[in-house]
Amino acid sequence: MAKPVPKIIRSKDGLQLEPPGGGYGKRMISSPVSGKMAMGILYAEKGKSPHRWHTHGKMDKSGSYEIHYPRGFEEGYLIVQGEGVVQWKVNGKIYEEKMGTGDAVYFPPGVVEHQLLNNSDKPLAVVYAFAPPVKARR
Repeated sequence: MAKPVPKIIRSKDGLQLEPPGGGYGKRMISSPVSGKMAMGILYAEKGKSPHRWHTHGKMDKSGSYEIHYPRGFEEGYLIVQGEGVVQWKVNGKIYEEKMGTGDAVYFPPGVVEHQLLNNSDKPLAVVYAFAPPVKARR
């Protein structure tokens, strides 16, 4: 039996994303490529978020944007350009931590409400990966 070979996904073939929060980007690896993980890149201009305040509960809906999170969902962000703050809420209190190029953040299963916010004058670029894949609808 032959071993699997790498699968190349070109930028032009990525799934266009416009998540709530004012960010935009592409999902490059998704269910058609891997049934176990997903990966892509998100961008956010000053004052915007790659994905607004949310949790990884069963469903997240904003307008026509709808995500169904699977059980055990976990996610990571790697900032590849710019800076911002990761914010999270515990018992109604907001906490935040500055992040910049080269920093990463891990969101474990069951994570509290959170967002990453670009609070700088430069564009923010974030590579993200998560598992297992989500079901998204527009």
